[in-house]
Amino acid sequence: MVPLLPPLKDNKKIYIICEGSEEYDYLNRLKLLHVWSDVYDITLRDAKGNGNLYPIYQDVYQKGNYDLVVIVCDTEKKPHEQFNDICCKVNSLHACEFASQHVVMFTNPCTMQVILLHWDTSVRLQTPSKRRSASYIEAYTGIQDYSAKESQRIQLFSNITKDSYRIMMTGAKQLGMDAALINSTNLYVFFTQLEQSDTNWIDEINKLIES
Repeated sequence: MVPLLPPLKDNKKIYIICEGSEEYDYLNRLKLLHVWSDVYDITLRDAKGNGNLYPIYQDVYQKGNYDLVVIVCDTEKKPHEQFNDICCKVNSLHACEFASQHVVMFTNPCTMQVILLHWDTSVRLQTPSKRRSASYIEAYTGIQDYSAKESQRIQLFSNITKDSYRIMMTGAKQLGMDAALINSTNLYVFFTQLEQSDTNWIDEINKLIES
């Protein structure tokens, strides 16, 4: 008797374009911790700067090899010109004025705001300055004079655990979702979606941005 093979998994393929090395290393750490459902095959890419985010997004999206393509980036300081430009270009590509709300994952002022929530849900960064966040990082992890060097990033993200992920999610839920306001992010929503085994949310996003 021929043994029955397990059914092939029809995983959803998600391509995440990260603004820089911090976003890439952070999301890669979460991916390695398996805090998200295994029904998603996630590919990460370091765009090496926000000026490269939209060209990469356009290229990957138009090739059609992934079920969902998203950007993860900072808003930076007001007036958020580069962030707004990325959103406008994404909206134009899809001919949908709300497309960027579904595929551009942001944190104001920077992704480090969310990262620090792994240790302290009360942290509220007022600036993307690494000098300011360095004092928090030293207090929570012992890393001195953090400047996002590779060795420092490795040490920083090695301190993130499944338990601290739950702490972060509790803190991120408390942040606003208006990109124009300081201490806001939609990463909580995105991460919550990635935790779900029901993948209908991806189909819903595609219906919205392709209509």
